[in-house]
Amino acid sequence: MADLFNKHLKKATNRTKEKLLEGIGKAKATQDEVFDQHAANLSRQSKSCEKLHKDVKTYASALKTLLSAEKQLRDTIREAYEPDWPDREHLTAIFDNLDIQTDELEKKVCEDLPQTVTQYVNQFPDLKKKIEKRGRKLVDYDSAKNTFNSVKASSKKDNDPKLAKATTELQNAEQLYTEMNNELLEILPAVYDSRITFFVDTLQSLFNANSVYQTDASKFHKQIVMQLDKLGESMDYLRVARPEARALTPIDTTSLTSNDAPATPDQNKSDNTSLRQSTPSPTVRSSPAPLAVPIMKPRESVASIANSTNPFDDEEAEDEKPTPTEVEEKFEAKVYPKLNAQQAAAADQAIAAARREKKEASNPFDDEDEDEKTEKEDPKTPKVEEPEPAPKPLDGITNEKRKTLYFVTSTHEYKAVDTDELSFESGMKIKVIEANDADQLDEGWRLGELEDGKRGVFPENFTKKI
Repeated sequence: MADLFNKHLKKATNRTKEKLLEGIGKAKATQDEVFDQHAANLSRQSKSCEKLHKDVKTYASALKTLLSAEKQLRDTIREAYEPDWPDREHLTAIFDNLDIQTDELEKKVCEDLPQTVTQYVNQFPDLKKKIEKRGRKLVDYDSAKNTFNSVKASSKKDNDPKLAKATTELQNAEQLYTEMNNELLEILPAVYDSRITFFVDTLQSLFNANSVYQTDASKFHKQIVMQLDKLGESMDYLRVARPEARALTPIDTTSLTSNDAPATPDQNKSDNTSLRQSTPSPTVRSSPAPLAVPIMKPRESVASIANSTNPFDDEEAEDEKPTPTEVEEKFEAKVYPKLNAQQAAAADQAIAAARREKKEASNPFDDEDEDEKTEKEDPKTPKVEEPEPAPKPLDGITNEKRKTLYFVTSTHEYKAVDTDELSFESGMKIKVIEANDADQLDEGWRLGELEDGKRGVFPENFTKKI
């Protein structure tokens, strides 16, 4: 065991030494360009096949998952397809045929194809090991040849034992190298040429299997579509029975009361009373003298505008207006529609029954009969609500003695708009007096008295406190 180890160690040392000598140019190395080209082709072919092997395995795994999902979907459809639906057995037979086609595709693509590619790729590691071994034998051959040349050059005798030993080692190294080199020169070109056959067979197997499956699956899928069309056409007799619609009861016309009648025009009139304007804002320019504030006219009431007549209106428009009698007839026809004989009889019976029930439930000691009350009340007469009286405007301020609060000076001219307001010029002195609840002052207004004794309300922002 130790001798074998020493032998391998000696060989490794000699090879390393020989490579160093060849690297520095002190030893001559054997060059074989043809073999180097074959080795480069094998390396390139190996990388391409290994990548293809990896992608084929990935594709096979994904296809297996897809086929498994399709099988699961078909099983679910089998369970969901009810027994009383048409041609259930035919649909089951179609699914069984699809399962057979799926199993065949899975066997060819997911099992056989990866195995074929794996077997082809597994030859490259062995070939690479032989190429490495051939390289070591080439180093041994170069070392033996260089040793033989060195001994031969230094030997002076023809029968020198060192020369004989060097010759024997050279012959053995040359024989081993030649045998291995010739073997690889036969194998490497054949392996490189087999790449075409491998690609053709592999890809044809893959795409032929897919083509056969897709063709057969397409036929079965069309049959499934036709089967589903039959199911859709048979929906009429498979539909669940619906209950018959019940007849509607006649409308009780007694529920209409006078409260449902629309409001009269008098009720829709709004109380349009003129209120005091909000506190006006004086317009002040950059000039020393302030400008007078424009006075806003009171807003006209809606009633006066509605009642006003246009002198240019056509006289024929008055003839087109409906009379009160026509309006009342249209209103009654809309609220109280005419009934036929059968509906009128049913309504009378319902009214009589309601009166009897109400009379039985009422107090027997009541003096007034409910029937007489119903007859007295006319449901057709709408209730008219009288509008609330409009608040009367102020006629002025009383002249009773008031408490003086402070004095102000007017900064702008103001003209009274109402009877209880105070008019003044710019620069006038005004005495602000106490106001009571009856004066009804708005926000921003004050009660004042001029030097001539005239009283009234005025806007506070037209004055300045002294």
